[in-house]
Amino acid sequence: MSETVINEVCRIAGEAKLVLYEEGGVVQDAFFVATAPVRGFEKLVVGKNPLFAVEAVMRICGLCHASHGIAASEAIENAIGITPPRNGLLMREAIGLINRVQSHILEFLMVTGDLLAKEKRNEVLFKLMKFHAKISDYLLKLGGAATHPSNLTIGGMLSVPKWSVFNNLKACLPALMNEWEELRHLLTDEDIQTEVAEELREKKVENEYLATGLFYGDRFNIDIKTIETIPYYEFRKENQHSKDSTTLVAFYGGHKVETGPRARMKVYRNFRDSSLYGLHLARIEDTTLALLRFEEILEGIKMNQPFRTGNIIFGSGKGVGVYEAPRGTLIHIVELGEEGRVMSLKIIVPTMFNIPVMEEMTKGLSVKAAEAVIRLYDPCIPCTTHVVRLR
Repeated sequence: MSETVINEVCRIAGEAKLVLYEEGGVVQDAFFVATAPVRGFEKLVVGKNPLFAVEAVMRICGLCHASHGIAASEAIENAIGITPPRNGLLMREAIGLINRVQSHILEFLMVTGDLLAKEKRNEVLFKLMKFHAKISDYLLKLGGAATHPSNLTIGGMLSVPKWSVFNNLKACLPALMNEWEELRHLLTDEDIQTEVAEELREKKVENEYLATGLFYGDRFNIDIKTIETIPYYEFRKENQHSKDSTTLVAFYGGHKVETGPRARMKVYRNFRDSSLYGLHLARIEDTTLALLRFEEILEGIKMNQPFRTGNIIFGSGKGVGVYEAPRGTLIHIVELGEEGRVMSLKIIVPTMFNIPVMEEMTKGLSVKAAEAVIRLYDPCIPCTTHVVRLR
């Protein structure tokens, strides 16, 4: 077999190379080697105030920011035995859904070059960028910032928008939904798609799936004890390129599992498309449902009721936070000491589960389609870099 090394996989969140082994133009094996430097946030927060920890972990990534903030808040609340009021939970869910749509729109931007014909590509790109700016404005006004929303905290929300701002966001939402419907049609129009899209439609796959909820996530829908994480260079130690990897990979119950939009659609909806192109269709459906749920939440929030638990007392405890991030099931496991400071934090991110699946899905494809598959799984490298190989 001949070796093809794509030293810099473009249009993904972070730094990675893709090593493909092909025979007769068909991929036989693949190694996804992420080479980004380790962020170290799990160690950075040790000894720190839990409020700081929530703000810190949102900086792990510029795409999954709110997701990490929500999972960390959930874990700490579980550790100290509190629950935010209804309004706080609804606003937190709304912020998480905006983050999900933000991230999905960026992924659609990234895969446009793989799936859409050149003559239509620029039109779709500009429409996606315009839509992304509008959805980010919702996060700015509800969360306090378009990335790393500062209003998100333990116990609920630090601050909320004024009545007038909140009502304006509700009034603008129908127009935003109409824009999305137009984009949805363009993103699925088979008349303007590439040969790569057709190849991905023909490849059927059967995976095991992991999801804990359709919109939010639930620690009671997952058995944390059955999750195993190992360094990638131990998982694929038969290949010399693996030694360069800085990521962990994760397995659930000893199995490779796919997590993310299609997993949510398979577990909680009657989604039947098991082709590789089905990843794209599932993300589109995930976006539609997120916007519809977001609309419901805005109607359900009562601005004259509390958004945060009062008189929070931090003390010792262990807690788990599970949230359905854009790329799938995100888990934070925290332990607090006597003074309520963070003693340990372990983060298990969706891309850890997806890396082994991504590699498997490239087999039997052309090189061009294999690289497209990586982008369809939308790996987030900064979140996944957890290890340094000491020599």
